[in-house]
Amino acid sequence: MSTTTIDATVSPSTAVELGDFPIPAEQITAGDPIAKLWVSAQSADRKTTQGIWECTAGDFTWNYTWDEFVMVLEGEVTITPDGGEPFTLRAGDFAHFPLGLKTAWHVPKFVKKTFVLRTPEPLGL
Repeated sequence: MSTTTIDATVSPSTAVELGDFPIPAEQITAGDPIAKLWVSAQSADRKTTQGIWECTAGDFTWNYTWDEFVMVLEGEVTITPDGGEPFTLRAGDFAHFPLGLKTAWHVPKFVKKTFVLRTPEPLGL
């Protein structure tokens, strides 16, 4: 039987500093949403990425060029898929957004989520 040792560093969440991750201006439909991102891990082939994303109030469109799995940590967001019904995600909710999905996002105040992205091509975040 073989064993694998994994080196891990654990730091308090207060040590996490999110960097600017602007939403493209042409995708903003209302308000002035400010998004930030922190990538905590990425696979060697850069096709799987995990991190934290947050955004202030505003409306914008988002077209998924990757599969994304999320869990909302704080706040809420209402998402309307093209041709679908709106749904709201709040703290503790999970969701999957498949590659190719087109959506409209409404963040009433603030939302913070953890995410895992799976991309067909390497992603450089």
